[in-house]
Amino acid sequence: MADTTSTTVQVISSGKVHESVGVLHMHTLYSDGTGTVGEIARFAGERDLQWLIITDHCHMEAYKRGEYGLYNGVWVLIGTELGDEDLPNHYLTYGITDLPDQSDPIKMVRGVHERGGFGAIAHPHERREEFEDMPPYPWTAWDAPIDGIEIWNQLSQWVEGLTHKNKYHRFLHPLKSLTQPDSATLHIWDEMNLKHPVVGYVGVDAHALNYPVFNGMIRVRVFPYKVQFRSLLTHLLLDEPLHPSDYAIANQQILSALRNGRHFGANHRAGDARGFRFTATQGGTDYLPISTLPAGESIRFDVSTPLPGRIYLLRNGQLLMRARGKSLTYESAQPGVYRVEVYRRGRGWIFSNPFRVVSSG
Repeated sequence: MADTTSTTVQVISSGKVHESVGVLHMHTLYSDGTGTVGEIARFAGERDLQWLIITDHCHMEAYKRGEYGLYNGVWVLIGTELGDEDLPNHYLTYGITDLPDQSDPIKMVRGVHERGGFGAIAHPHERREEFEDMPPYPWTAWDAPIDGIEIWNQLSQWVEGLTHKNKYHRFLHPLKSLTQPDSATLHIWDEMNLKHPVVGYVGVDAHALNYPVFNGMIRVRVFPYKVQFRSLLTHLLLDEPLHPSDYAIANQQILSALRNGRHFGANHRAGDARGFRFTATQGGTDYLPISTLPAGESIRFDVSTPLPGRIYLLRNGQLLMRARGKSLTYESAQPGVYRVEVYRRGRGWIFSNPFRVVSSG
């Protein structure tokens, strides 16, 4: 696997990793959600989360109003979901304070870069056919210079499996719809990482919508924020503990980890994932995803989980090794994209970012 990009590494510099759990992809009443920033932060705090990022559609109203910062121990950052709300090609964007041109997805992504930001495709392979009022918003502009991809979207999976027969059950038990990421999304993510680093994210896509049922006689709250915060969470792996009081420092820590892939996604309905680690050791140095390492010199991959599960180590999307329990170790010097999937209770649980092992030339 030849790679024309520069080699990047994520070294475990201090010998210790500090984990910080938060949540991505949510909407407030400033776009098509129903909660205020303060209400959403309160729900996050009740779930012991440390941070969250608001991504309302096509604007940064919460940022303009100064509604970022610390809310009772929860850091709130403001991003945006770019792209026409009624058309495909939505891009979750972080680290910007003004909006680029959104009329063309390729120009839009480039505009994010020009502003020093980064982002990820939202719900890339979304399919919705049963309800006309819930159309799909997939990604089609695959030539765009994207930074990342949302490999698992909670709301999309819920809607994709929604039918007129099961809708009341799904309204009452929304988290039961979470099974695992879309295979097409995982496949294209692996293919893209063969060429250059592409970060994988998970998102709840929280709206807490009031949906009409029984011919509009009553409205049901679909996926309340607090319920969603029990599912697809993002675990940052930091060199230092998340700063408790300085917004500038905490903002930099969170965005840097997200930008560089120093995180993993986990479905907490299958179990608390705090403590999961996927590391690579080469030449006596330990690395974290996403690192790009040279092929030819032996690399030891180590996986550890806080609870027993079915652990799968994949290379280029193909199963390389599996284990039951709480650990897996594998050695290789072969080029490829190495990542981990863990399943528990019959569901997808943990999905790591990859290591990229590349040949020179």
